[in-house]
Amino acid sequence: MAYGNLFYFAYGSNMNPDRIRARLPEARPVGKAYLCGWRLRERLYADIEPHKGGRVEGVLYLVTQTELRRLDAYEGYPRVYRAKGVLVHIPPSSHDTPEGRVVAMTYMMTEETRKEREGKPYPDDYRILCSVGARYWGVKDAFGAPKTKSLVGRWFQSIRAVHRA
Repeated sequence: MAYGNLFYFAYGSNMNPDRIRARLPEARPVGKAYLCGWRLRERLYADIEPHKGGRVEGVLYLVTQTELRRLDAYEGYPRVYRAKGVLVHIPPSSHDTPEGRVVAMTYMMTEETRKEREGKPYPDDYRILCSVGARYWGVKDAFGAPKTKSLVGRWFQSIRAVHRA
């Protein structure tokens, strides 16, 4: 890892390559990765929490400190999400490389945000952004977007909205 850069673990809409490119154009994807001992929670937007035996799949990126500050703003840090260091597992690649582990930064909702959003489902457009990202990287799609041709059309609508934002 180069000086000043760090690993960032994405498990929600930032898995979507178009979303992350719009937010952090210089982010370098490392590939799919996962957390052990955590679970994904639906609280209007994606959240994670510790859970014995749990597993959260996502994408690992290498980002600069400048990109991290930009991401903080997108994620509502520190009011909505807080930053958390986590141990990320990188599965073996198709090139016979061994599984690796790195410490990465990720976000999890603050207690206040969790209480406010508990039980609220994902908006449809967010669900689609997350599902498309998960499918792109070949990680478990835990977001439940429909697997139909209409998904593609809605994805393009979502991408246009992301690029306008």
